[in-house]
Amino acid sequence: MEHQVFEMLQGCLSDEPNTRMRAELAIKQLELNVEFSTAMANIALASEASLAVRQAAIVQLRGYIGRHWSIGSAKYEQGPIPDQQLKCQVREKTFMLLTSDNRKLRTAAAATIAVMARYDWPDEWPHLFSQLVELLNSGNRDQAHAAMCVFGEWVNSDLSGQHMEQIGTLLPQLKRIFVSSVEYSIETRIMAVRVFSDCIEIIANMSSVQNDFVATHAPPILAEWMEPILATFSQPVSIEGSASDIPLKIECIRAIVRAADGLPRLMAAHNTSILEALWQQLKALQEPYLHAFVYEDSEHGASATSMLVVCDDDGSSYSIDSFLIGVFEWLSKVAESKSVRKFFVARAEGTGLPTPTSLFNQLVACLLSYAQITTEMMDDWADDMDLFVADEDEDGYRFN
Repeated sequence: MEHQVFEMLQGCLSDEPNTRMRAELAIKQLELNVEFSTAMANIALASEASLAVRQAAIVQLRGYIGRHWSIGSAKYEQGPIPDQQLKCQVREKTFMLLTSDNRKLRTAAAATIAVMARYDWPDEWPHLFSQLVELLNSGNRDQAHAAMCVFGEWVNSDLSGQHMEQIGTLLPQLKRIFVSSVEYSIETRIMAVRVFSDCIEIIANMSSVQNDFVATHAPPILAEWMEPILATFSQPVSIEGSASDIPLKIECIRAIVRAADGLPRLMAAHNTSILEALWQQLKALQEPYLHAFVYEDSEHGASATSMLVVCDDDGSSYSIDSFLIGVFEWLSKVAESKSVRKFFVARAEGTGLPTPTSLFNQLVACLLSYAQITTEMMDDWADDMDLFVADEDEDGYRFN
């Protein structure tokens, strides 16, 4: 069985379309063999196999789990379901890949385990959560990143207010990773903030039915996280090793926006500090942004662009635009709240009429500078008026 699967995986990687098609059809037939998942796990673990074949095996295994692991799956297809003994073997072997030296294998295994967790935890795989926490505490940054990849998919998709015990265990670990810039890669720290954001949304969703619980437990959680998040906002855009901290800032502002949206009353105590930190960032980024995106043929354009637009090791591109949009979204949510309104409107002496503050006038001027269309937009719209109409309809609806 394993030899057949191995040959078909090689065929799936063929450049020849007919060979690839035949192999893919054969794989679909082999899935109906109850030992298919074990064969895939063994191939994924086989160090003598090529990396491409091992990756293909773990990707195929993930798809198989969605189709044949549980009758409760939305993607379930007719066929035999592995018994608990086979499932246990597959789980153990897939989990071993989280400690692989290869990043791509670790990431693929994490995605597969997150799917398994949907069907097997806690009844059939009760120790999964504690095993992942052990990896976070292992001192190995690669293994910690792999565990974070699992949590990144698992928490967002499958945890809820019924799992507050696990969330309470996880949150301190997430914060420890977030603030540990030396011990953990910036990618792992970004994922820690993302999972924290998911946890906050879970807690916020509980407020309608367990308001007292949320009112008691959420404030200390928010207070603990605000300090390192504000510290991240307060730092100028910089490069950490080979990675920019722009993606980390983006994830932090997204977390703040979600918290402001889900827990507005509890976040009110932090709005002043957040406003101060974000206002400093807006001022600091204003000139580099204009040189990078607005001014045509600026002598500082290249250096500003290299600072504000970065690519990570996976080829993903990040721009300061995403951070700024998050800042604007947060401002739109809290601008009329009592905790922030006092910074924007004051009572005039004598008349007592509401009057814009100096900060409000400065903020409006700053925001208008960011609202200028970029040279790239100008060129694109000049070449295609239909694109202008489409962008105007889409963005006008989004930001109105």
